[in-house]
Amino acid sequence: MSIMPNIGEADFKKILSRGDFGTLYYLCGDEKLLVSHYTEKLIAKTAGKKPDEFNYHEFTGVINVDEFEAAAQMIPFTADYNVVVVKDLDMTALKPNEASKLLDTVSHVAGDTIIIFTFPTKPDKNENGKASGGAKDAKLKELVQKKGTVVEYKKLTAAAVKTKLSAWASKRGVVLSPKSADMLIEYVGVDLNRLRMELSKLCSYCGDNGEITEDIVDMLVTRDLESRIYDLSNAVINNKAAQAFRVLDTLLYNREDELRIMAALASSYVNIYRVRMAIKSGARTAELKKWFKYSDAQLRYAERDSRASTTAALRRSINAIAETDIAMKSTRTSKRLLLEILIQKLLMISSEERRR
Repeated sequence: MSIMPNIGEADFKKILSRGDFGTLYYLCGDEKLLVSHYTEKLIAKTAGKKPDEFNYHEFTGVINVDEFEAAAQMIPFTADYNVVVVKDLDMTALKPNEASKLLDTVSHVAGDTIIIFTFPTKPDKNENGKASGGAKDAKLKELVQKKGTVVEYKKLTAAAVKTKLSAWASKRGVVLSPKSADMLIEYVGVDLNRLRMELSKLCSYCGDNGEITEDIVDMLVTRDLESRIYDLSNAVINNKAAQAFRVLDTLLYNREDELRIMAALASSYVNIYRVRMAIKSGARTAELKKWFKYSDAQLRYAERDSRASTTAALRRSINAIAETDIAMKSTRTSKRLLLEILIQKLLMISSEERRR
């Protein structure tokens, strides 16, 4: 039997709509919110909104393979299907004979049983970029590809995220303009879980038939560290001392770790320097995006700040950041004090280079 290609959200929606269910499913991907959402939809369609203990069996993480086998072999009682759900399965914890037994059970699943392997929180890949479940999980996924359906929710583009945000707001009876959606993404990033929580807060504030304006987003949305660092680097580069220290105070008041602030600030300045040098060499925006893998927001901010600075100022600033980073990690001097001294140094560098 040939291996079927993985399907995405649109095709899986059609399966749910038709109600023509197979016996095996494997839901995975980077967009964990979508994995969780569609897992619940599949369960509701096959086992009902309130599954009963006779026809619904759920396992998580490290499972007992014997219990899994027994659940998979049950005959549905007063229901169309016997549904077995395995969430965030840890195949690496299974002994070779247990893994073989699980694969054998999956291979011989009866037509009135539906087995759903889903990964709503477990990353698909480890820190080294390899499959988190190793070879054992690869065999399971390949088996499901042959006999069932693998649904993969890949990372959405910013445009796709905007479409989802607008649709979610519309369901709540609230209007979300494209500019407000852009600002929300800039402030929060493209993590759907965070975006949905922030959007829910905005919709509640606006009420039925309301509109989420840019002012409302700016007032209510909890901004991520990267977004705040853009404000910090922009204030420094434009020699706005009061604004720069206000942003730093806000970050520290919100208990952001000083080393994380340093890392984000270093990344911001390196991005600005890269973009400035690329633009000076004649590169276009589309090329920059391809070379550096930047998001639209990252590229926009880097281009903006590269025009307001000089090559010499950026080089001196990156050296100052590197020296402070070393001091933070090798001395007992207050990290907050070192950050404040660094911001003052960066402001002086910006001012000096402007006068040259």
